[in-house]
Amino acid sequence: MAGFWSMVGLVIKSLITGNDTSGELVETAGDDTASVAEPLCLYAIARFNRPDANAQGGVRPPDPLSDMIARSLADMPESSQIRLDQYFAPNSDAVDAFQAMREAQLNVLNMGRRVDADAVFWGQENHNTGGFDLHLVSDALTSSLYDLMLPLTHSFRQTDHPDVAQALRILLAAQLIFKSRGGEQRLLQISRLTTHLEEFQERINRGEHFEMAGQGVATAYAFGAFVLTETGDRTYCASALRVLEPHIRKTLGAAGETVSEPAKPKARTSSGLLGESSRPQQKEEVVRELRTEDLVAQISDFSKIDARSAALLALYAGLVNWSLIASLKARSGALAIGIWKMLERRFELSMGSPVDRALAICKLAEAMVATGKDAEDAKLVEQGASQYRRALGMINSRAHAPLYAITAYGLAESIVSAAIINDVSIPDAQVVPVFQAALKICGRRDDPYIWGRTMFALATVYLTNGTQDQDVTMLSNARMGFSQSYEAFVDAGAKGAARAASGGYTRAENIISQMGHRKAVMEATGGDGSAKAAAS
Repeated sequence: MAGFWSMVGLVIKSLITGNDTSGELVETAGDDTASVAEPLCLYAIARFNRPDANAQGGVRPPDPLSDMIARSLADMPESSQIRLDQYFAPNSDAVDAFQAMREAQLNVLNMGRRVDADAVFWGQENHNTGGFDLHLVSDALTSSLYDLMLPLTHSFRQTDHPDVAQALRILLAAQLIFKSRGGEQRLLQISRLTTHLEEFQERINRGEHFEMAGQGVATAYAFGAFVLTETGDRTYCASALRVLEPHIRKTLGAAGETVSEPAKPKARTSSGLLGESSRPQQKEEVVRELRTEDLVAQISDFSKIDARSAALLALYAGLVNWSLIASLKARSGALAIGIWKMLERRFELSMGSPVDRALAICKLAEAMVATGKDAEDAKLVEQGASQYRRALGMINSRAHAPLYAITAYGLAESIVSAAIINDVSIPDAQVVPVFQAALKICGRRDDPYIWGRTMFALATVYLTNGTQDQDVTMLSNARMGFSQSYEAFVDAGAKGAARAASGGYTRAENIISQMGHRKAVMEATGGDGSAKAAAS
């Protein structure tokens, strides 16, 4: 009987752990307390070479790439690693490579969850370059906010290059930010990520593009910078755009149509007095390099934008959006608008999911509003508002709450911006319910920065209209809103935004105090007309 129950236990264990996964936990190097405490992030590393099915005795061949990744990440604090003895690859027979890559990412994440992993590093050897292609998947990256970046591929040329190890640390540091909760823990992980990024930033500003290590260094750096923008830090936006620029131009140039140059007229030669031909004067031709916006405009066949290119363009355009919001002027708004229009059209023609299209439309609207605000173009801002309305109609608020929240926030913000540009009162009756809907949908604990940003915008509307109308109730709502947004920004680790919220709270408090003092003076001096009428 005991043998029967032991056999049942083995069967259940095999069903839970699977046949192709190894559950040996490898703790990272660190102090003694870190080895005892539960790690913040448990990540898995899958195989990068396909195992030989004809191997005798079930012996697995060595996998030097996964070993290299494990060594590179072994010293990352507050993390532990586990080896996932399985090889993954997207379905090459799928109709749309983007959807195939998404399905592969979700499959890998499900296998990682079976060994309690929060994230999985996986990929394949690249025999053409002698390097490898790496993917990262986690719960945060499968969110609708990162849906367009899900097929993002980090391609490396040299496995033993020190820049490759540093790029891997950036990716894991970004994942640690996703996993962190609370202001102190989040600030600690943000500071660690910025430390890794700073080692590359100076080299990027000197014009380095990491050709030796491969494109993966640039994409990893840009991804880390993008994650920081979600916490309010846009310090690395410009350098991330700079390091991605050559790869973006190469991608757009390969997908665009070649423009044939017009035929040059043949120069005539005149004969001299002795019948000798005189040489025509040669004019120096100035070759004008096409702008990135021009390369986007040349693309008409959207099927040439494959899954990797779409994810790379989404990352690049997302950074351009953040640079526009922060008024960095690193790239033009027309560039971001052109890329998002192209991506939205690409997903429409390829029968992409509604979430993909909605996210592309939302980002298109964001670029329009940011560009319109900078140029004080009310029509462009209103066009952005109409795009936000399109996106809202395509989003299921329950299934994709963060995306719905930022879209609703963007719609309300666009209405406010159009009112400011047109120099009219902010229609709070129209705007406030939209902000409140976004706050109700979005979770403050899971998305503190989005929640705080929305509450800050709502408090600003209350403050503006309350000051204009001398409405104490609206000013009190503004004071409360700034206080709540401050707490949310602190939880998100957004120090700059928290300072702005604190300043808004102080301003609302001062205005309320001044109004109360003015009212007391008027009542004491008999300046209140209604009091005089009542006394008579």
